[in-house]
Amino acid sequence: MRTLLILSLLVIFTLSACQSQADLSQPPDIRYGEDICEECNMIISEPRFAAAYYTEGGDARRFDDVGGMAIYHAEHQEDVAQFWVHDYLTEAWIIADHAYFVMSDNLQTPMGHGVVAFTDQAQAENLVSEVGGMLMTFAEVMDSSGSESDSHTHSEP
Repeated sequence: MRTLLILSLLVIFTLSACQSQADLSQPPDIRYGEDICEECNMIISEPRFAAAYYTEGGDARRFDDVGGMAIYHAEHQEDVAQFWVHDYLTEAWIIADHAYFVMSDNLQTPMGHGVVAFTDQAQAENLVSEVGGMLMTFAEVMDSSGSESDSHTHSEP
């Protein structure tokens, strides 16, 4: 009887170890140079522009451009656990609601949306002074994607 109990517990522990639940409090991993952007289907290669989120169900969504993430979400309206972006200078992950965004036609981002994120507001303001554009919140970036999703086309460089 004792052996059966030990074997049963071993099977339960083994099966539970095989189930990998996503930690929704952390950004999804991105394998740069390998993972594909959900919006444009191109390889994600530059961390400073990349963005991601988990759906409430634990599905990871990865993007090569913050603007692409905003458009994808506007089109799919998924329930999101947390949006994540990278700091443009340090490449560190930031919860998107805590970031300061710069949108400028003078910023070259992978899909041409011209949106980058910063942890520090002063650094974001400095970039606006250098390249023009505007300082935005994450909500403003997401709101601006609704009109862009209807008319945005990807152009070749």
